[in-house]
Parts: sequence; C-alpha cells; structure tokens
Amino acid sequence: MAEATKTSLRDIDIIVSYREANEERRENLYTVLAHLARTYTDYRLWLLEDAAMPSFDWNRLGDPNIRHVFVPHDGPFPKSMLYNTGVRLARSPVICFHDADSIAMPWAMRACVDALLEGPDSDALCPYWSVINIAGALKQDFMADPDHARLAAIDPKNLPEDAIVLYPNANGGIVFFKRGEYIRVGGYNARLEGWGGEDDELLRRASRLGVRWHSMDVPLFHLHHDSASRQEHKESIRDTQNQRA
Repeated sequence: MAEATKTSLRDIDIIVSYREANEERRENLYTVLAHLARTYTDYRLWLLEDAAMPSFDWNRLGDPNIRHVFVPHDGPFPKSMLYNTGVRLARSPVICFHDADSIAMPWAMRACVDALLEGPDSDALCPYWSVINIAGALKQDFMADPDHARLAAIDPKNLPEDAIVLYPNANGGIVFFKRGEYIRVGGYNARLEGWGGEDDELLRRASRLGVRWHSMDVPLFHLHHDSASRQEHKESIRDTQNQRA
C-alpha cells in the first residue's frame, strides 16, 4: 500500500507486549505487525518481548517502525511491567497499548488519536466496544492478506461462520491514553503478573482518579488462539490478586 493511502497516526508510540507461547500466537503477532505496517504511517512501535531468551525475528518483516526491546524474565508473563517500560521509552503525548492478537478499524484508530491530541472530552479511548473472535478460514484469509477491509465487511449483527462475539464489551485489547494522565495515575499495576484483571484494575483506578475513559461503538477483531488455555488461565488465577482486580 502506498504511503499516501495509509492512515497517519500522527507520530504516536504504539506499545506491544509479547511472550512467545506457541506457533499460533507467534503467527498472530506477525500478522498484527504486518497489518499495522500495511495500514498506517507516522508511528513508532515498541515491541516489549519477555522470556528467558528472545524469539522475535525482526528480519522477517524488516519494518523500520519496530523497536524490539527484550526484557529477560523467567517468571509469569509481566504484561503490566512491560507496558510501563514501554511508556518510559515512548515520547509522544498519546500512547497506544496494542495486544498482539487484536485488529481495530483504521478510522477508529485515527479518531482516537485526533480526540486525545485535540479534543477536550477524553483522556483514554478504546477504538471499539465489543470484541469479535475470528477463526478458521476467515482468520487464515486475513493472515494471508491482512487488509482491514476483509473485517470491515463483517456485519456484527449477522456474523459469518468462524466468527463469534468473544466479549460483548471490554476495555483492553487496544487502548489509547494521554501519556501524562497514564503516568499521573501510576500506569498498569505491576504487582499483577500474567494477564487477566490488569485492564479492569487500571480502568477502575484511573476513573476514580478523574481519567475520562470512553469507548467507541464499533467492534474490535481478535485473532483466535488456543482457547483451551484461556479457561486454564482463568482457573490458574482463581483467588489471586489478578482475579480480585
């Protein structure tokens, strides 16, 4: 896609946290990164990878927008800590936290950037409301050609085969934040290790501290991965600080 037809994100920083768990999650990451490079211009992407050893292959994409930062760690996945580290590296007044398996509509992404840079009404914005999971042939087609138009054509009220509503509403996945407000409220709670609960805890705490957090009435698309592990994870955090958050 020519630069002139891409959506400008006005020189913001995008932060992606990642730990390679299996091939499916790895391919989701590369699909999301390829989609971002194909769709947008004027952004920096900080890929914060955590593991005992690095696995990300920058040469596979050769994208000059990507800054790969490896954080050695052998405990539970420290998603909150990685996001907070990314904010320390970022310099734009608006930052975007972007999951390695999520796709938003370009017009919604740009609308969030414009609203936070210029608008008076919001301090944090999600470019979506509900989350639609795509799997099977639908996902494979998108991975082969990560054009957002394939997803924009999906009718949320009449979902095709291989698409289901994963969450009727959510506040994680992709979140834009005024950097100053994020720092003021203390960022993600680094005491919460792994994933699960950190987005809800930040939303509630930030809202109590005066952050104006809003969402948009458009779906987010989630690239399917090992759903069995999702239930296992819910069980693993039972009666922990993550679940309470």
